[in-house]
Amino acid sequence: MLKIKSIRDEGPRRLFEIHTAGSPAAAEALGGVARIARRLVEENELPGAFEVLSEGTLALELEPDRRSFFHDGIVFAALDAVNDPVKSPTLNRLELDLPPE
Repeated sequence: MLKIKSIRDEGPRRLFEIHTAGSPAAAEALGGVARIARRLVEENELPGAFEVLSEGTLALELEPDRRSFFHDGIVFAALDAVNDPVKSPTLNRLELDLPPE
């Protein structure tokens, strides 16, 4: 199960540190989270882009004054979809339709 360990801002990025079983989450697992999050940003016509920086780190590329609480919520929604596909079938269907990174 993927869990957010911390959220911190570093300049134009908001970094989400995500772990599973006490260790940084694999980049592959975060790829699914990033794909869903990017799609949700696009569909809600929000600025910003999500990308996997490394194992355990997902980044939102967006200046601090342009971020909103919706961006954090999108990450939590994407995590829920990856953690429990049955609970979030619509979001998981989105991920299946998206091209691999």
